[in-house]
Amino acid sequence: MECGYSLRRKKAKEEGNLEEKLEIALKMKAKGTTKEDIAELTGLSIDEIEKL
Repeated sequence: MECGYSLRRKKAKEEGNLEEKLEIALKMKAKGTTKEDIAELTGLSIDEIEKL
């Protein structure tokens, strides 16, 4: 069983990874990359990309 510290650390890391993916997706979108390509390369859903 993971302790509270480990769970908080894991959650923070996941949130950081998501923020990084969103930042990359925004840059790709600004350069005209298709939503499908952004989704494939970042692992984000089309819905998440459209909300950017």
